[in-house]
Amino acid sequence: MVTVAQHSFGFAAEVDEPGPMTSAHRHDDVELNVGDADVTYLLSGTRTRIPAHRVAVFWAARPHQLIDVEPGTHVSWLTVPLPAFLAWGLPDPFVSSLLAGRLVIPRAVDDPGGAGDLVDRFARWSRELGGPSAFVDRTARLEVEALVRRISLSEDAGRTTAPPVPGSTERVAAMAAFVAGHFAEPVGVADVAAHVHLHPGHAMALFKRVTGTSIGGYLAQCRLAEAQRLLVSSRLPVTDVALAAGFGSTSQFYERFRAAVGTTPSAYRRRTASVDDRALL
Repeated sequence: MVTVAQHSFGFAAEVDEPGPMTSAHRHDDVELNVGDADVTYLLSGTRTRIPAHRVAVFWAARPHQLIDVEPGTHVSWLTVPLPAFLAWGLPDPFVSSLLAGRLVIPRAVDDPGGAGDLVDRFARWSRELGGPSAFVDRTARLEVEALVRRISLSEDAGRTTAPPVPGSTERVAAMAAFVAGHFAEPVGVADVAAHVHLHPGHAMALFKRVTGTSIGGYLAQCRLAEAQRLLVSSRLPVTDVALAAGFGSTSQFYERFRAAVGTTPSAYRRRTASVDDRALL
């Protein structure tokens, strides 16, 4: 089975000239990417190209892997811890779409800095976030928040959301992290609620209010995302993929997979396989 590292980078930024990643990873942050040339990611088993100088935003608890990048390309990564992201009170549809696994790449961002200098700004944030000056660090965080707010407006202009209940974001973040770390196990809503010392009914209502999706729905999304990743990145038999992703039975896996993806696991594997891999299927 292909292993996937999981941790959190915190509020941080980095600029690098990366090569393709040898395996997928995931971490408990919202991630922003921008490069000075096109790059291609495998996100939850789906190949997606990010155009040069266009910012991409996604929930990094989803398995993701940089699979295609030209030598010499500069790519900037910026991570925002989920509690901080949820505390910004962003529009509900934007938050829900990210937690549902969507990769958001706005065509344009209504931002005074202009989209053309995103690469430079990310480079500056990589120096300022976590630096020796608390004032500069705080300023950089506010600039990142402003950018994400503008991105959320570009996706769903005019919508607003009520401020989060004090303490709710931390608990929802802990629940989401627990699900992301244990989805392959036979866990349910009661286990997730117990992790944050809440009654299951209260935990479900809180999670739904903050994220826009249910605990059970998010658990199923994580399992489907892992199944898609394994179908693309390994040669495990479909029955083993179902068990490794946390599904209780092969029949349940087929039913959920077809409903969510629109095809069978085997057909999905053939459709997403590279030319070299197709010869081995």
